[in-house]
Amino acid sequence: MPSPKHRYRPRKHRAFHPPPLFWDNLSRLWLTKSSLREANRRYRQASSRQDSSPYPYTFAPDFLRTCSTTCLQEIRKFSRCGGPDLSDIRNHPAPSNFNEYSMDPTSSNSAPPTAYTETKPKNTTVYDKHFEEHIENHGVYLPLSTYPDGTEPSEPENFAEIRMTLRNRRPSLTLPPDLLEREYERFARLNKNAADEQLVIKSILPVLEGKEKDGYQTGAGHPFKELAPLTDGTLAPAQPDFYHGARPNQLKSAIRKQLKNQIIPTTKRSRPIAPNFFIEVKGHDGSILVATRQACYDGALGARAMHSLQQFGNRDYDNNAYAMASTYHAGCLGLYTIHPTRSRLNDDPDHRTDYVMTQVGQWALHGSSETYKQGLTAYRNARDLAKEQRDRFIKQANERYEADRRRNFTARVSVRGGC
Repeated sequence: MPSPKHRYRPRKHRAFHPPPLFWDNLSRLWLTKSSLREANRRYRQASSRQDSSPYPYTFAPDFLRTCSTTCLQEIRKFSRCGGPDLSDIRNHPAPSNFNEYSMDPTSSNSAPPTAYTETKPKNTTVYDKHFEEHIENHGVYLPLSTYPDGTEPSEPENFAEIRMTLRNRRPSLTLPPDLLEREYERFARLNKNAADEQLVIKSILPVLEGKEKDGYQTGAGHPFKELAPLTDGTLAPAQPDFYHGARPNQLKSAIRKQLKNQIIPTTKRSRPIAPNFFIEVKGHDGSILVATRQACYDGALGARAMHSLQQFGNRDYDNNAYAMASTYHAGCLGLYTIHPTRSRLNDDPDHRTDYVMTQVGQWALHGSSETYKQGLTAYRNARDLAKEQRDRFIKQANERYEADRRRNFTARVSVRGGC
């Protein structure tokens, strides 16, 4: 058992509650903590607007605090028989200073009852079932989702090519059988002991990433506050557990400035830009459904970043996937593509692009040495493919910018020479 100093607490998600617009645009509501909190918020808001009762009344704690001992005895006797009918005061708004009262008639300065204390939510919207409907209403589709007309989104045009690439052999994983078996057994022990999310990040992610670190730009654990909203602005910013992107100076500053709210997730200059490979992890008791929602949210932002670089120079959709996301939960690795496609939401003229998540494969890394090797091979090949595609789009954008700049310069010189 690890010593106390090596124990890791699960990462606390920042409390976030969607604004009213999020709830107003949903077609149906599920019984979740977030929806109950919103119902309570609206009830309190409505209650505060009600006019006070036209009839005089005395609040019960005030009456009990001042009545005589004989009266209190009669009230206790009356209560044992069922008490009065209180149906006529149901839904009556509580006084504004309700929490200051104590129901104990002998105490005037007691602390507010814990039953009336409001607790802050511990989850973000990805933990809520309403999240899926919300993103689908804005053209972001999880695997096996359908369009409003019942048809299924198509796979990316380069899907078969991606699957073949993920199976490419890697020299670092071409090991003698006995050495591979020892590595697998070591991983299986790590996986068993990585019970919570932070331990997965600390012990499992390094195994997935391997020792090939040159040329990779990574980030982890910070919210993407600087990106334009993916939907209507009612979602909390995405916060990937781990991601790969490009060095900021890879892309010319003028392009970064023009595309900043599409490709620059944070204000920190040392962090990667144009991320297009993500991983979301969960501990043993975590939810793979939540991890998939998070990966979809991350991946859609990555696909939009790649699409904005690809379109720099007025290129159209090619229905290929240039962003990938992965999930890890209790030894199982999932890989997904996310690609942009022309929107099917014809009733929204401001929405031109949908983002579709497609599962590439699942690997039980803890199952056997063979599936362990296959999963690591697929993960690292996917990461390298994402980097290759990202670097290519950045190079193309830089070249188009330089070509346009030279063309404009030549045109200005020609105009001056003609004059």
